[in-house]
Amino acid sequence: MADLMLPTPMRIRPHGSDTIRDITTLGDASEILIDWPQAKRSPFYQAAREQVEAALESKAGAAEAQEAFAALCNHAGILVR
Repeated sequence: MADLMLPTPMRIRPHGSDTIRDITTLGDASEILIDWPQAKRSPFYQAAREQVEAALESKAGAAEAQEAFAALCNHAGILVR
């Protein structure tokens, strides 16, 4: 399975980090979701996880997955604008 590029690259500051990370593929987003702190997993997290997994399995589009992932990151305050 090829790693799909996101329609628009994103930048986040992962939880507990001072480093900014560029998210350019669905694989990058999936890695962030896997490492997401258990205590901070909310309905936004669940929606993003489902969309990213569906897109990785070619059952949803990358744009929809990115929208859900961006909403999660924005809600969590880690999205860098």
